[in-house]
Amino acid sequence: MKLKRSQEKRITQEARILRHMRYSKKISLNQAGRLVHISSSAIAHIEQGRMDLSKARIRTLVEAYGYTMGDYLEYFDGKELPINHRDECIRLLSNIDDVKLRAVYAVLMSFVQTQ
Repeated sequence: MKLKRSQEKRITQEARILRHMRYSKKISLNQAGRLVHISSSAIAHIEQGRMDLSKARIRTLVEAYGYTMGDYLEYFDGKELPINHRDECIRLLSNIDDVKLRAVYAVLMSFVQTQ
């Protein structure tokens, strides 16, 4: 059985760049959706690699986030994207066994409780 495109994740460089651009401007999924007149879930699907992107959609999002296509192309051509520590931690956590995860949980809780 073939998966629907929305059930298959293909996180492309385009998706990574758009997510970075949105995050860097502190734009929520809801705000991004309102800016380009689509749902916040569509924005999430784009960033999670569950939707194909046209060049027109990329341009619309890039400009809505306050960037230029020149900025976008710099990243696409190899400019390094900053590490999104939240995403990277979630990725790492998914690969840790339960015993080690308990230790990580205790450390995380100590950070949360001190704030």
